[in-house]
Amino acid sequence: MNSGSEKKLSMDELLEKNRPAQMVQTTPQPPAQEPTTPLEVHPTKAEWEDLLSSLYTLGYHTERQTGYLKKVNELLAQLPTRTQMDELLKAVKHLEQMSEQAGKRNEKRFSLDGIRLPRPSLPDIPWTSLLLGLAALALTGLVLWVVWSSLDTLWSAARGLLL
Repeated sequence: MNSGSEKKLSMDELLEKNRPAQMVQTTPQPPAQEPTTPLEVHPTKAEWEDLLSSLYTLGYHTERQTGYLKKVNELLAQLPTRTQMDELLKAVKHLEQMSEQAGKRNEKRFSLDGIRLPRPSLPDIPWTSLLLGLAALALTGLVLWVVWSSLDTLWSAARGLLL
């Protein structure tokens, strides 16, 4: 790479030049003593119990969150899909159009007030004809009663002959 003075420098030299002042070391330090392995630090019994308690609490909350997620998924499955929502929207728009059309004055309307049903009326019958009809009905009833009672007498006589 080229520096500003057209002198070719290696990558290490460029990095050394561009390093901040704190990091630049003017004299190399002699190697330190051999690195010693740090002592192993083990948690105490109280710390283990605290860690186990935290782990159990974390497991409990994880199970609860899993349960909540399952419930949310079930509820989401009950919601209508996008196509169902589009169909519902179309149906609502159609109902709105029909209600607007029903409110217009120039439209043809159907109302029950405009329909007149015929009223039944009794024909004009003179009273004399009515009385004669009732008399004929009574006479017919009398004749039927006489025939019925005479049938009883005829049956009794016929039964005596047959036996």
